[in-house]
Amino acid sequence: MLESMVTNPLPTRAEMTDVANAVVDGTDCVMLSGETANGAFPDTSVNIMANIVCNAEVGINKLEVFNFIRNWTPKPMSHRETITSSVVQASFDMQAALIVVFTDDLRTSRLVCKWRPLVPVVVVTQVEQVARQCSSHFGLVPMLVASVTTVDGMMPEVAAHARGFGLAELGSGEHENGQVVVLSGKDMNMTGTELQMTTYVFGGESASLVQPTGYHGDHTLTFKSTKVGLDVVLAPVFTVRKTKIVCTMGPKCWDEDMLGRLIDAGMNIARFNFSHG
Repeated sequence: MLESMVTNPLPTRAEMTDVANAVVDGTDCVMLSGETANGAFPDTSVNIMANIVCNAEVGINKLEVFNFIRNWTPKPMSHRETITSSVVQASFDMQAALIVVFTDDLRTSRLVCKWRPLVPVVVVTQVEQVARQCSSHFGLVPMLVASVTTVDGMMPEVAAHARGFGLAELGSGEHENGQVVVLSGKDMNMTGTELQMTTYVFGGESASLVQPTGYHGDHTLTFKSTKVGLDVVLAPVFTVRKTKIVCTMGPKCWDEDMLGRLIDAGMNIARFNFSHG
């Protein structure tokens, strides 16, 4: 997708637009081929691809996308599809920092990412194959564990995992909040289809810390605002990239040092097709 970066340190505007359009269209992954296999700037290509993806994701109205997908999903929905959509809806309404799914069934995790949540989804699983497959799905971050106990018992470990990967701060101070929407099986069953949704709060709830923006007066008023200045447009926005990056391996990235640099730059999946030598 960034073919010119095989020989150049920067992509063309057309290539950047193609990547951004793929993200806006809702792709799970974007791929680099010759850029990483035979290119002169493998790690730079991955870093630029990650930056393009992050910028494109910030510009998407995720709630609008969620409503569009929900409206066009055939009704009646299955139990799992219904509760996964409710989990994502709750994450919007609560301004949650994270969604956590306890499951050994990839289908449950895939149904959560189908609704294109705004926040990352940590998938706590005991199955190595499920953890690997999460790397190719939008927003899923695997957490492989030997065993699970209860939601309350596992959440400190999940929080440490999320902080370690820079997914959320989950502050527990007096004026901090880190609300998490949790999806698990009944009685922590990791393979069943009977699911339940709960919430877990670090610190205080957003509803008690964030001043509501709605109008609470007695009259109906119409507002027209043009107060969108350059400072608002350029203000930094915390975001976690949810679209995954696939990199094709080749002669330029066989050594351990380059593989590490590709991972640090944002590679999620290493692709081998053996056509690049």
